[in-house]
Amino acid sequence: MIMLHIMKDGEASGYDIIKKVEAISGKKPSTGAVYPLLKKMQREGWISGRVEDGKTYYRLTDIGREHVAQINDVKREFIQKLHRSMALASETFEDCDVQDLMKDMHDLHRGLRVPVKEQMQLLSPLIHQVADLLEIDTDREKIRSVILKAVDELKRL
Repeated sequence: MIMLHIMKDGEASGYDIIKKVEAISGKKPSTGAVYPLLKKMQREGWISGRVEDGKTYYRLTDIGREHVAQINDVKREFIQKLHRSMALASETFEDCDVQDLMKDMHDLHRGLRVPVKEQMQLLSPLIHQVADLLEIDTDREKIRSVILKAVDELKRL
């Protein structure tokens, strides 16, 4: 997804993609991961490549642009669920830590780099479960009760 996102604004070589992924994620992907994926995306018809001076420059095809649009729709839906879950957590905990985390998530969504990766990895299962429960209209008070018990357990650590 990130590679398609990088190419949505124009052409990029494999090297360009590696550098941009590193700038975004903080980790440099291996060429052994990037180039086979580029070839697969090319076979799927999502991207096309042209060679110039020994370098291949990739760009999205119409199919690739449609795929990026679908990814963006899924991303928006995920972020909405995440925000609803965090709003519930903020209401439940009534403390500034969750509100700060929500602000950090909002900033992250806007493209600002925020050091919450470890927190989000730990909270991810909780957020997904709360979102799933809210989707099926589970009683918010029951959810809140379970979360507060978990908070008590965490405080004992």
